Amino acid sequence: MADRIKGTASARAGWPGTRGHRMTGAVPLALFCSVAGVLAVGLGALAAFLAPSGAARGTVWLVVTAAVAVGAGLWWGLTPVTDRLRVLNRALTAVEPRRRHH
Repeated sequence: MADRIKGTASARAGWPGTRGHRMTGAVPLALFCSVAGVLAVGLGALAAFLAPSGAARGTVWLVVTAAVAVGAGLWWGLTPVTDRLRVLNRALTAVEPRRRHH
């Protein structure tokens, strides 16, 4: 019983480095949500710009933005973590400049 109480008390207090580990785990989600949101709004605006009528532009923008955002959310939620991280790491290595090793 004492071990269980000690374990829960230490979990509440947190060990050094626990907060940083949780923050590091949230960074990919925050980055993905930010990029997906910007892309969703941008694609919605582009689709609305291509719509012929002024009244339909708002509806087109709303539908396209919501569809892209829902698709991104479903991809994040339904894809296993290992596949998701593999895709994101591949995208990051393609964007990052290569460093010279001395």
